[in-house]
Amino acid sequence: MLKRQAGRLLAAVVLGAALVSLPTGQAGAAGTTGIAACTWQKTLWELPEGTEAGEINGYDGGRYAVGNTGLDFAWGDGLVDPRATLWDNGRVVMRGAGQVPYFNDVNASGLVVGAMYLNQRFYAITVAHDGTMTDLPANPAWTSSWASWVNNRGDIIGWGTIGSAKSRMVVWPANAPGTYREVTMPDAHGVSLVDVDEQGRVIIGVSPGGSYVLTPAGQWTTLAAPGVKGAGIPRDIRDGRVVGRLDIAPNYGGAVAEWDAQGAVVRTIGRPAVEGISLGGNGTIAGYGFVGSSQRVMLWRDGVMVAQPIAARFELTGLSDDERTIVGVEADRPAHYRCS
Repeated sequence: MLKRQAGRLLAAVVLGAALVSLPTGQAGAAGTTGIAACTWQKTLWELPEGTEAGEINGYDGGRYAVGNTGLDFAWGDGLVDPRATLWDNGRVVMRGAGQVPYFNDVNASGLVVGAMYLNQRFYAITVAHDGTMTDLPANPAWTSSWASWVNNRGDIIGWGTIGSAKSRMVVWPANAPGTYREVTMPDAHGVSLVDVDEQGRVIIGVSPGGSYVLTPAGQWTTLAAPGVKGAGIPRDIRDGRVVGRLDIAPNYGGAVAEWDAQGAVVRTIGRPAVEGISLGGNGTIAGYGFVGSSQRVMLWRDGVMVAQPIAARFELTGLSDDERTIVGVEADRPAHYRCS
């Protein structure tokens, strides 16, 4: 097992301010009527001095988010000189001093997961409140490892790689610190890890040809894709409920899709709905739908649109647990809209 704390790796991050106490919990849930009656107020997030743009990789559903900050490309998408960044309620509290480490996700305790590149290989890491990076335990046969997602319980999922072609999904379980479990994958190529819920269910997408849920018992279940050209595309999982996109016959136009923990389709929501991206704590879906010829953020509850909260073009990351905050990026600037 690799283990590095403080020393040379601590120098790779800069603390903007001490991370404060653990969250006190979410505010009361916003009912459908409350959401529909909201005035959504935008707040731009802080950027480090000398930067002008940012992107978000992971959001805990409350106060913490991770991503990158840097300069904006003059043409096209992306960042110049991107540095890993941790925000607490929109305030920068940690930033990488170089182009590594990578911050991929964060949970409600502020635990960051990602990867460090050193000696021509990646190491899956966690990053603590004081900036200390610790390698996650690894199989000596792996040539690289990468931590992708973490839930609030502390379960981490990611990859272990042997050479350039053989990767396997890895779970670092919260209830057995210092251990890992390699997971047998479906027989498919082009696998992407999409999300993990609080019970440890994992959703993956496969290109070409399928999407799956890994149950807490370790069984893979296929997400049904009736009437679809290709496969359903999952985007988020919460308490066994999955949202994403289906392309529905006969015209194969995009629709919001909801699946249960057994992979069965619960419902689809057609035009103007296009795709579900995030689930709030009370079942509201945040995603995209068409307004004229443009896609905009919309909220649905029980299959019905209850709000179109953002008039501008907005790259949606997530809907908060209390369903009163929408987090994402607008005009290359991390921001949130809050229901008031």
